[in-house]
Amino acid sequence: MLQNLLQSFALSTVLLLLGLVITFLLTLRIGKEKNTPILRFACIFSNAAYMGFPLIQALFGAEGLLYASAYVTLFNILLWTVGYAMVSGKVRPGEVLHSILTTPVLWSVLLGLTLYLCRVNVPELIRQPLQLVGNMNTPLSMIITGMLIAGSKPEKLLGNREIYRIILIRMLFIPLVSFLLFRLLSVQGMVAEVVLLLEACPCAAITSVFAVQFGYNEDLAAGSVVITTFISIVVLPLCAMALTMMM
Repeated sequence: MLQNLLQSFALSTVLLLLGLVITFLLTLRIGKEKNTPILRFACIFSNAAYMGFPLIQALFGAEGLLYASAYVTLFNILLWTVGYAMVSGKVRPGEVLHSILTTPVLWSVLLGLTLYLCRVNVPELIRQPLQLVGNMNTPLSMIITGMLIAGSKPEKLLGNREIYRIILIRMLFIPLVSFLLFRLLSVQGMVAEVVLLLEACPCAAITSVFAVQFGYNEDLAAGSVVITTFISIVVLPLCAMALTMMM
């Protein structure tokens, strides 16, 4: 499991950087438009926690979530460095460092890995409440996703042509190229399936937050999240089925 965890960190790094490169290559022609930064952000960063974790838990159990935590750790580091600089238009090392150091998920993963690697037995009084809270992840994720879709107007959102660009990059090109790369390199096993599924998730929900905060097109940001989330209800199970059959 330790070897697989290290492999998860390595493969997650490859796929996150690959998504970054693919996005910039496919958006070169719109590089100077006002909403390009938020469009690129929507393409690069997936909703791995809300949409990915429930699926990973259902398919691979607790061990799969351990490998998924490696992906989310690197994901958050990239989001609060490259992603934040992209949408804010400026880089303040102190502010970026503060964002990274105050991200709860990073400290949670580090603490969890320390306890795991050092073989620390957590007392039942602490373990059971944490386990109960952790079990809320899947239903809460589905409730939030349902609220997001229910509160939207898909027919209005689909009128924005840039959303189709985001759909193609986020839901087609990045997962497809990632899968082909792993096939070419003969990378197989549970770890590969976990990181591939997380990379195939819809646009991150924080896309809308950054759009409001930095003055980008809010309809574009919200539309990208809602439409790709709606599509992922079908796409993610199909991806999971394909991966388990082919890898």
